[in-house]
This record gives sequence, structure tokens and C-alpha cells, in this order.
Amino acid sequence: MKKGFAGRISRDFILSILAIVIYNGVLQLVIYPGLNARMGAEAFGTVLYYISAVSIMGAGFGTSASYSRIVARKERVEANGDYNAFLGIVAIICVPVSAGIAVLVSGLVQGSSENSGFIGTTAGLFVLMVLTVIRYYCDVEYRMNIRFADYFLFFTFVAAGYVLGLFIFDRFGGWLFVLLLGEAFGIIYTIIRGSVLRPPFFERSTAFDANLKAVFYISFGNLISALILNADRIFLRIFTGAEEVTIYYVAGLLGKIVALVTTPLNGMIISYLAGYKIRLDKRKFLLSSTLLLVVTAVLTAVCTAASYVFVKLMYPDVYAQAKEYFLVAALGQLLYFLSGTLMVVVLSFSDEKLQMIINCIYAAAFALVVIPMSVNMGISGMAYGLVMVNFLRFLVTFILGFYQLSQESASSEG
Repeated sequence: MKKGFAGRISRDFILSILAIVIYNGVLQLVIYPGLNARMGAEAFGTVLYYISAVSIMGAGFGTSASYSRIVARKERVEANGDYNAFLGIVAIICVPVSAGIAVLVSGLVQGSSENSGFIGTTAGLFVLMVLTVIRYYCDVEYRMNIRFADYFLFFTFVAAGYVLGLFIFDRFGGWLFVLLLGEAFGIIYTIIRGSVLRPPFFERSTAFDANLKAVFYISFGNLISALILNADRIFLRIFTGAEEVTIYYVAGLLGKIVALVTTPLNGMIISYLAGYKIRLDKRKFLLSSTLLLVVTAVLTAVCTAASYVFVKLMYPDVYAQAKEYFLVAALGQLLYFLSGTLMVVVLSFSDEKLQMIINCIYAAAFALVVIPMSVNMGISGMAYGLVMVNFLRFLVTFILGFYQLSQESASSEG
């Protein structure tokens, strides 16, 4: 029985890895270099700024709804209507966010053609944000029910949509098409293969209030986390310029690609810990935390060395400026994602409020360290500041998680 269970975990993990490799491989190796080659470093830097805003909304709200529903199934009853109501609220929030992002980039100036362009950008961002939030939520269908073969196909469809979008870009122009089709393909696949986007759309469970409260707790923390993840694109765009966004993004790209492999690991952790009601003890938690630090060190060395070849081939126009940041940018990216893995472990045995507390501490450290360093030192300040606060996030998550397990252990012994 144990052998069969271990085999299932191994198979699901491999499928999860392949899903994310295909998704991010297409995005990072085909779509983004393709857009950069077509648009140039400065214009692509502005597009990355837009994409960051969309990603923040998707990760902040869509992923939160997904994780919250999985955890809710372990503790309470849940229904489609609970989370559709939440997604409807998020869609309303997307309206001012889309307009605000468009204002920050281009400004609303006088003249009908300029206003028309602003309205078009806002509308396009709004649609992309809403679709992205829903697509991020959609993977709950496969992780909640532990259907990782469908999880693999889901991301394959998203990647195929991106490739088709790039083809449309070549024919008609418009970077929005590239991402819109990918998100739409993933949603359509979930409608066909799943149940979370099917009727009854508005039927609520008896735990509606508790579920909605929980998902907002997780969302608050995830929004802070996602904002800091995309801080290089947002704050460098504000404090320095669009080209600097591309330089720093490229410098840490391999670290980000490798670190994104932790995404299926996070999904499997929350799926199995919640689905099978597995409990951790202090020893296992300490071992897991130590292992994550070792993995971070090894992967940072590998990504730094490989970046000298990868960036030279894929982004030759910014290689000279980016190479001095390869080590520190990769370390910052990997610390962020691996501390996120530890946070998912903690979420499986703690209250949702604990994640919010961790991310509030994280946000305060970011405001006090990274922003001033970025203003005064530019890319270097951003790079070193993110390493500092991402390590702090890992440390705080470990301390609070270990304390939580210690309290549970003392309570059970008492």
C-alpha cells in the first residue's frame, strides 16, 4: 500500500514538473524572447510592467482562491458559489487597478486619439486580469481532486494558446493577444474537463462566510508576496526606466525559471497534506527547512554559471549590462520561491492568519530596505535588497512555523 502511494506521489510530481516546464518553457524561452526581439528592450520593459500587474492579481487572488478551497475541503464544506462570489468581487476590483496601471504608464492626456488609446489599454488589461485570475483559480480542479494528468494537459493548453497568440502578434500586432489566448485556452479546458466553472454558479455552502473570510486572509498575504516578487519590474520602471527592467529581469531569468519548478511542488504539498490529512512534527519541519536552504545554495550556483551561456544566446542585446547581476539576482529569485514552499507547508497546519502575519512582516521589511536601496542604488539596490528580505521571509516563516508546531506538541502532551 505504501509502495503504491509512493508511486502515485512520484508520478504526480513528474506530471506537475512537466506541466510547469512546458508552461514556463514556452513563456520564458519562446514568448518573452519573441516579444523582446519584435519590440526592443525598452518597449518590452513596459510590457513586463503590465504583465507584472496582471501576475500580481492572478497570484494574489486566483492562487489564493485555489489554495483556500483545498484547505476548506479539509476543514469545512465548500461549493462553487462560495468562490464564484469571491471571483466576482475581484473582477470589480480589477476595474480601478487596470485604469491605475494604464495611468502610471502612459498618463491620461488631452485629445481623442490619446484618450482612445488609454481606454483601449485599460479595457485590454481588465479583460486579461480577470481571465488570469480565473485561470490561476482553475488549477484547484486538478489539485483538489489530485488529478495531475489533467493538470499537465491544462498547462499544455495554456502554453499552446500563448504560441498561437505569438503567431497572431506576427500577423496583426498586439502583445495582449499573446497572453489572452493562453489564459482563455486554460479556462476552456477546465470548463470541458472540470466542475468548478460549471453550474450551479451561485449556490453557496453553509460555510460561505468562513470560506470567504479565509480566502481574503490568504489573498491579503499573497498580494503582498506577489507585489514583492514583481517589485523589480514595477519599482525599477518607476525609479530608473524601462530598459533597466529588462536588464534585471534577464539577469535573474534562469533563477526564476528553475525556481518555478517549486510551483508544482507547492501544489502537491498542499494537495496531499490536506487531502490525506497528513500532520508534520518539529523534526520533519526542521529537516524540510534545512533541505530547502541546501537546495537554494546548489541551484544558485548552477543558475549563475548557466546564465553566462543562456543570456548570451537569448538576450544578446542586454548581456553586457546583465551579467554583473547574475549571482545576486538568481539568489533573490530562488530564496523567494523556496521560502514560499516553506510557507505552503506552514499553511497546511496553521491558521490562515499566520500567513498574513508573515507577509505583513515581509512587506514592512521590503518598504524599509528594498525601496530606499533601489532609489539610491538602482538595479544593485534592488538586487541586494531582495536577497535580504527574501532570506528574512524564510527565517520568519521557519520561526513561526516551528513555534506553531511546538505549541501543538505541548498541547497534545498536556
